[in-house]
Amino acid sequence: MTTTNTTAPAAGQELDPRHDVDLAQLMFRRADVERHRAAMYAAQAEQERAASHSDLERRTRERDAAIATVVLIQASVEAFINWAHIRAGNTVTSMRFMDRANALPTSASRLRPSAEVFAWTDDEETFFGELTKWRNFLGHASPTSRNWLRELLVERGEIPDNETTDSQIMELLTADLAARFVDTARTLMTRAATANGTSAPFTLGAWHAPDELEEPALEDPAFLRSLLRAVLRRTGTLLLSTDELSRELDQQHSGQTGLRLRQRPGQRRRSGRWMIKRE
Repeated sequence: MTTTNTTAPAAGQELDPRHDVDLAQLMFRRADVERHRAAMYAAQAEQERAASHSDLERRTRERDAAIATVVLIQASVEAFINWAHIRAGNTVTSMRFMDRANALPTSASRLRPSAEVFAWTDDEETFFGELTKWRNFLGHASPTSRNWLRELLVERGEIPDNETTDSQIMELLTADLAARFVDTARTLMTRAATANGTSAPFTLGAWHAPDELEEPALEDPAFLRSLLRAVLRRTGTLLLSTDELSRELDQQHSGQTGLRLRQRPGQRRRSGRWMIKRE
């Protein structure tokens, strides 16, 4: 949902009527959704490991959601800063994110001349650098962008100072990282919004409906396993180990899978070939 910011410009400032949409709202809302999805996938990966299943597919989805969170939260912060420049009539010629971020105090002073002088804290500037490096690593193919992030991670002790691969760096993209980025961005934008008299992007209806966090059926591990067994039923027999057989029988007895295993005539309950059919 895109929301129009209706806060009046500061005295003497006339907002160009052609510019009336604050896109930071949309970006932040979607980032928050992806942050929650990352947490959901991380919990499911843990459940898969506890059930002695592979967590690869769930972990991959957690990483994908974390990637979406990083890219969207950077876009939200940048759009938030640019919106302040638009409202202040402050033309910043540089397109570099850090240059535009560093110009925010000028826009804040135009929007609220009587307010206390605004400046980013050292921690906020450090976060901007980290966020930018992650975003460039994910969105750019250049070795330079990738090396910038690698150098930062080595400096912070998050990866060893050796030939760490891009794939190993990607493993750092977790639900915890996604949550930290969203929470940090929320805090700094709240502070900056107070300084420049505009609304932070999550204060104007940046909610997400419950169905946005629902997992599509074809992404649910249990559903996929049941579907696979239904497909195999049509193509022949299904080979199950003793442990898998016991687990499937327990599940069907509790009504969890919607499938039924049927022993071939003359067979005892043991590992081997079993037919399955949909109930």
